[in-house]
Amino acid sequence: MIYWLWLHCALGAGGNKTNEIISCFSSAKGLYEAGDEERRASFLFTDNQLSRLKKTTLDDANKLLKQCKIEGIGIISLADKEYPECLRNISKPPYVLFYKGKLPDFDGIPTLSIVGTRKVSDYGYKCAYSLSGRLSQGGFLIVSGGAMGSDTAAHLGALLTGNKTVAVLPCGFNSNYLATNKKLRSDILLLGGCLISEFSPDENVRKSHFHIRNRLISGLSSGVIVTEAPLKSGALITAAHATEQNRDVFVIFTEDDNENFEGCRALFKDGAKQVKLITDVFSEYIYKFNDKISIEMAMAKPLPSYKTYDFGNEKPAEIKKKTYKKAPFILKETVEPENKKTEKNEINKKILTQPLSKNTKMIYNQLDKQIFSCDDLLSSEVNSVMALAAVGELELYGLIEAIPGGRYKLL
Repeated sequence: MIYWLWLHCALGAGGNKTNEIISCFSSAKGLYEAGDEERRASFLFTDNQLSRLKKTTLDDANKLLKQCKIEGIGIISLADKEYPECLRNISKPPYVLFYKGKLPDFDGIPTLSIVGTRKVSDYGYKCAYSLSGRLSQGGFLIVSGGAMGSDTAAHLGALLTGNKTVAVLPCGFNSNYLATNKKLRSDILLLGGCLISEFSPDENVRKSHFHIRNRLISGLSSGVIVTEAPLKSGALITAAHATEQNRDVFVIFTEDDNENFEGCRALFKDGAKQVKLITDVFSEYIYKFNDKISIEMAMAKPLPSYKTYDFGNEKPAEIKKKTYKKAPFILKETVEPENKKTEKNEINKKILTQPLSKNTKMIYNQLDKQIFSCDDLLSSEVNSVMALAAVGELELYGLIEAIPGGRYKLL
């Protein structure tokens, strides 16, 4: 490990020339033991990089190793057998990873990333939260970037259903950039999750770090789900890395021209898979992970409201409310006066214009209760599997929400 840590001290994060170094020098140790002329003759490094390789010593690496031990930060390098194979096989695998918590077995656990814009709408927030919650309950490990907005929703979906999640950070663990979402990261560790960074503990964030970090979010996962992203969103960089790494890319988007989903629509045109139902994701992996994931488990329990989460002294990021016309996931934001009885026929007319599945439309149209349970949906035409699928679809579309007692409420 110490030689890979030395290389990290010299060249930093980003997996600069990792595979080329292994090809020419066999390992970081081989590069360390090579002379300056041999390094120069490889034509792998710039003059600046050659200078840094010469100036950096094993004492620098040992100093960093000691700091990490004192601060409770784990380190794993390419020399370790525990290093994730899914990262070892990308084009620029990191020399080392720093982590807090328990490092998951990424090669053995079904893992998906959920990413999106920081300036998230309430619709995008609910989609990220609902997908994460259902996928977590169904056996997937959820990875995201630990930022405000869509990332927070993705992590909360796992946490509030009692499941582990992983946050991959764009800076060192001691960076001031991490002043926000401190409570969330603490809870990730409390529930047995993990925080990962490719950056030394004291390294602050830079603009280039997000690009470096995003390749790890996709690299650790079987697929990336982009829930809401304008054209300039960093989530599109993650999706580009996923495509390069031969990972699946999924998107959710509205069918109007809202700019916050332009990036998602662009990805869809480039071949990304649209998610309309939770089963759209499960169907891609059920044969690969048939003993580890389950749609029945995903739908077995209602999701708690994300509004119940306590951010401590931190103020949650603002979520912009927006009604999207022609959206496959409609959010009904109008609230009927308390003394006015909601007419079910009026709701039906609005819902029937939307691309819900046939069974879900039928079940929703037959609902005659404002508050109901899955058992209330059962009939000679509706079995338990159909009821669970309908609840998941309606919840994902923002048409119902879970309330205490295993029940749901029409919105």
